[in-house]
Amino acid sequence: MKKYAIIDFLKGYSIFTIVLMHLVGGISIGIVSKAVAFGGAGVHVFILCSGFGLYLSYLKNPLTYKEFLKRRFGKIYTPYAIVVLLWGAWLLETKRTFPIREIASHLFLYKMFSFELDTSLCYFYWFISTIIQFYLFYPLIIKVFRLKSGACILLMISLLWSIIVGILGLEDKRPWSSFFLQYLWEFGLGMWIAKRVFLEKSEDMKLMDIHSYSWLWLLIGAVSGMGLSALMAWNSGILKLYNDIPSMIGYLSVALMIYKSGINILNQFFKCTNAFSYELYLVHGLVYVVMITILTSRIPIAILLIISFLSAYLIAYAYKWILQKIKLIR
Repeated sequence: MKKYAIIDFLKGYSIFTIVLMHLVGGISIGIVSKAVAFGGAGVHVFILCSGFGLYLSYLKNPLTYKEFLKRRFGKIYTPYAIVVLLWGAWLLETKRTFPIREIASHLFLYKMFSFELDTSLCYFYWFISTIIQFYLFYPLIIKVFRLKSGACILLMISLLWSIIVGILGLEDKRPWSSFFLQYLWEFGLGMWIAKRVFLEKSEDMKLMDIHSYSWLWLLIGAVSGMGLSALMAWNSGILKLYNDIPSMIGYLSVALMIYKSGINILNQFFKCTNAFSYELYLVHGLVYVVMITILTSRIPIAILLIISFLSAYLIAYAYKWILQKIKLIR
């Protein structure tokens, strides 16, 4: 399938900021932590790009549901299961106990139904549950999307889900607030873009051309999106369920401004990051824990952060290479 540089950049950039947020976010270093925390909005852009890629692939080469699940699960489950077992080995070594219950919930994929287990082992793995849910419901999502005004229907479903979660007071419970319906609108937006790009009309192909995006509108999107998102997050509570839209607008605008700046080495770095972005997401939490446990008392915190971050990158790259070499993934 034809690759689009802007999509590769956005996926690599979003994972980079998420990984950076997870490292710095838990350490109190003033305004830097608050600024880095905005990187968590990369989840929204990554889901948008996933919707784009999956639907464009479907339009060009439709697969049966069985073939789709086999291909997608083959790509995400094996690397995930291996890292889960490594978490178990680390806890056995350091805590002298093997968390069988937690490990099983990840390996057999039922953690997504448990308030207690969904964020067990590694808090960040709630996102894996969301990805798997999108895969399981993908044929149904396509059927809804192909209805008249299907993209709008997906948006309304997301908003309705947020309302239900808010009414029930479950906005702080991951199995509810991070259920795939919460993010269905951005996945559907990615599908809508893919549909337009697939038609390859000149006006639609501008969506993939960074030069068609105005500096002024990107700046307005960045300022208004980040400002409104921060305001809604500051008020906390139920408003957090509804700040996904301004959060993604602000984050996406900033990302596009960076890409539009044309700093080649930076843009290439994020495109390259995309090549092993999933593996980076999987391993970075474990790498951080190991590095911080081993090195905390030996080196300054700034050096520790840098070493942890670089180690996560190198190990993720090596992990992807090994998986491909032994043919566990393509």
